[in-house]
Amino acid sequence: KQVIPALGYGVGTAWFGSAASEREEALIASVRAALDAGFRHIDEAEMYQNESATGTAIRQWLDEHSDVVRDDLFVTSKAMSVDAEGGIDAICRRSLKAMGLSYFDLYLIHAPFQRDGTPFKTPLPALWAQMESLVDTGLARHVGVSNWRAQDLDQVYQPARIKPCCNQVEGHPYLQQQALMDYCAARGILVTNYGPLTPLTKAPLRGGPVDAPVEAAARAHHMTPGQVLLRWALQTGRGVITTSSKPERLTEILRVPEFDLTTEEIASISSAGDKAPFRSFWTNTAGAFCEDPRLEQ
Repeated sequence: KQVIPALGYGVGTAWFGSAASEREEALIASVRAALDAGFRHIDEAEMYQNESATGTAIRQWLDEHSDVVRDDLFVTSKAMSVDAEGGIDAICRRSLKAMGLSYFDLYLIHAPFQRDGTPFKTPLPALWAQMESLVDTGLARHVGVSNWRAQDLDQVYQPARIKPCCNQVEGHPYLQQQALMDYCAARGILVTNYGPLTPLTKAPLRGGPVDAPVEAAARAHHMTPGQVLLRWALQTGRGVITTSSKPERLTEILRVPEFDLTTEEIASISSAGDKAPFRSFWTNTAGAFCEDPRLEQ
């Protein structure tokens, strides 16, 4: 059974829509730098509109490293336009063609609804049956979901022939989603967090209650606040998708497994974040998520 790498390099957010030639070249260089640094998990999506550049970077890098083969990498992608003609199978095939790959290690449904929060025309159980077919045909080795709530997973988990193995959601000390974590843990679904550095990167959160315990832990372990936030995620049972265009930051990220936060440090960071819940992504979804994330089930 293939294991999802705990640390993944994401090409969304900062690289969203990297179609212009200058941005495309920057993305290619960034993905190559991530692979050079030691990342082996690359996280893509149909919605990012940059699959061709990421695929080019992967192919170039593999061509230059004869000691590494495609099977040594773990490539994730996601389907969003699931109601389009041909459904998920067609989306997956287009993405594979754009990236120059024959299969994805992990393929996700990007959300349980459209970007404005309105339901898909196709019911979630029917969409999940299409995901299972990707495994049957070898287009994806594993399948999962992203941004799904427990109520969404409830619709597909029990009848699923192939269970979702992953739920990729926004996660950081200000958005812990403990009820969802518990739900997924009880069913063997790995929760992977994107936006783990949100407390450092989003202006409304800088100077917030999480800063003090994170900075104290950083001093105690001779690490950066970013490394502490990533370590908090890993030690609270989450996988991590993060990104950076700076090679020195990539090395910092990959050093995160080298230290452990104490139980007290984890509790202090968690307690501080819980005082000021904040969701940064998927905020225009017509009330699909609770205004106070602590109330979500």
